[in-house]
Amino acid sequence: MRVNYDDAAREEGLAAAAWYGLQQEALQIRFLAKWKEAELRMAASPQLHRCFEGNLRKCRFEIFPYALVFRIRNDELQVLAVMHMSRRPNYWQHRT
Repeated sequence: MRVNYDDAAREEGLAAAAWYGLQQEALQIRFLAKWKEAELRMAASPQLHRCFEGNLRKCRFEIFPYALVFRIRNDELQVLAVMHMSRRPNYWQHRT
Protein backbone atom coordinates (compact mmCIF):
# COMPACT_ATOMS: atom_id res chain seq x y z
CA MET A 1 0.00 0.00 0.00
CA ARG A 2 1.04 3.57 -0.60
CA VAL A 3 2.15 5.50 2.51
CA ASN A 4 1.37 9.20 2.83
CA TYR A 5 2.68 11.31 5.73
CA ASP A 6 0.97 14.32 7.24
CA ASP A 7 3.50 17.17 6.99
CA ALA A 8 3.59 17.56 10.79
CA ALA A 9 4.21 13.82 11.22
CA ARG A 10 7.16 13.85 8.86
CA GLU A 11 8.61 16.93 10.59
CA GLU A 12 8.31 15.41 14.06
CA GLY A 13 10.04 12.24 12.86
CA LEU A 14 12.86 14.23 11.31
CA ALA A 15 13.16 16.32 14.49
CA ALA A 16 13.49 13.14 16.55
CA ALA A 17 16.15 11.85 14.16
CA ALA A 18 18.04 15.16 14.45
CA TRP A 19 17.88 14.97 18.26
CA TYR A 20 19.35 11.46 18.22
CA GLY A 21 22.01 12.74 15.81
CA LEU A 22 23.05 15.37 18.35
CA GLN A 23 23.53 12.60 20.91
CA GLN A 24 25.49 10.40 18.54
CA GLU A 25 25.51 10.22 14.75
CA ALA A 26 25.15 6.45 14.77
CA LEU A 27 21.92 6.80 16.78
CA GLN A 28 20.43 9.04 14.10
CA ILE A 29 21.25 6.50 11.41
CA ARG A 30 19.79 3.69 13.53
CA PHE A 31 16.62 5.69 14.27
CA LEU A 32 16.06 6.38 10.57
CA ALA A 33 16.59 2.69 9.78
CA LYS A 34 14.06 1.61 12.44
CA TRP A 35 11.59 4.20 11.14
CA LYS A 36 11.90 2.74 7.64
CA GLU A 37 11.52 -0.80 8.98
CA ALA A 38 8.34 0.19 10.84
CA GLU A 39 6.99 1.82 7.68
CA LEU A 40 7.68 -1.33 5.64
CA ARG A 41 5.99 -3.55 8.28
CA MET A 42 3.02 -1.20 8.38
CA ALA A 43 2.66 -1.16 4.59
CA ALA A 44 3.06 -4.92 4.24
CA SER A 45 0.41 -5.82 6.83
CA PRO A 46 -1.56 -2.78 8.02
CA GLN A 47 -4.39 -4.90 9.47
CA LEU A 48 -2.00 -6.61 11.90
CA HIS A 49 -1.55 -3.43 13.92
CA ARG A 50 -4.15 -2.99 16.62
CA CYS A 51 -6.84 -0.34 16.45
CA PHE A 52 -7.17 2.36 19.08
CA GLU A 53 -9.12 5.61 19.05
CA GLY A 54 -11.60 4.32 16.50
CA ASN A 55 -9.96 3.48 13.18
CA LEU A 56 -6.42 4.59 14.08
CA ARG A 57 -3.58 2.11 14.41
CA LYS A 58 -0.03 2.11 15.79
CA CYS A 59 3.08 0.52 14.39
CA ARG A 60 5.88 0.63 16.95
CA PHE A 61 9.53 1.12 16.15
CA GLU A 62 11.94 -1.52 17.38
CA ILE A 63 14.35 -0.29 20.08
CA PHE A 64 13.19 3.37 20.03
CA PRO A 65 10.12 4.58 21.99
CA TYR A 66 8.26 5.74 18.87
CA ALA A 67 5.31 4.57 16.82
CA LEU A 68 3.68 5.49 13.54
CA VAL A 69 0.06 6.46 14.12
CA PHE A 70 -1.88 5.75 10.94
CA ARG A 71 -5.22 4.98 9.37
CA ILE A 72 -6.19 2.99 6.33
CA ARG A 73 -8.00 4.98 3.66
CA ASN A 74 -8.89 3.09 0.49
CA ASP A 75 -5.53 2.01 -0.97
CA GLU A 76 -3.45 4.40 1.16
CA LEU A 77 -1.98 4.47 4.64
CA GLN A 78 -2.14 7.95 6.14
CA VAL A 79 0.49 8.54 8.83
CA LEU A 80 -0.77 11.19 11.24
CA ALA A 81 2.09 11.12 13.74
CA VAL A 82 5.57 9.82 14.41
CA MET A 83 4.73 9.65 18.10
CA HIS A 84 6.99 9.35 21.11
CA MET A 85 5.29 6.73 23.27
CA SER A 86 5.89 8.50 26.60
CA ARG A 87 5.38 12.19 25.85
CA ARG A 88 2.29 14.34 25.46
CA PRO A 89 -0.32 11.70 24.70
CA ASN A 90 -2.88 12.62 22.08
CA TYR A 91 -1.14 15.86 20.97
CA TRP A 92 -1.66 14.80 17.35
CA GLN A 93 -5.43 14.17 17.54
CA HIS A 94 -6.31 17.46 15.83
CA ARG A 95 -4.79 15.95 12.66
CA THR A 96 -7.55 13.36 12.31
